[in-house]
Amino acid sequence: MSNTEVMEERVTQLHSLLDDAAMKVGQQRLRIKKLEALLADCVEFIEPYSDVYDGAYGEPIPNAAMNLLSEIKEEIT
Repeated sequence: MSNTEVMEERVTQLHSLLDDAAMKVGQQRLRIKKLEALLADCVEFIEPYSDVYDGAYGEPIPNAAMNLLSEIKEEIT
């Protein structure tokens, strides 16, 4: 096999690897968009449960729903 043939084979392999990587990146982007949409739906569902309660010294403390809601909103905005 000549140097030119070896080079052409490597270039072909690299193109194939780049195509595969690009396809995987596209799939992951789609997955991220779907997950972000699901998180937005979760926000709508959790919001009515979001509240505070009195802490040990009477100061308001967020309940679990409010904590979760805050974390989700921080990630999707």
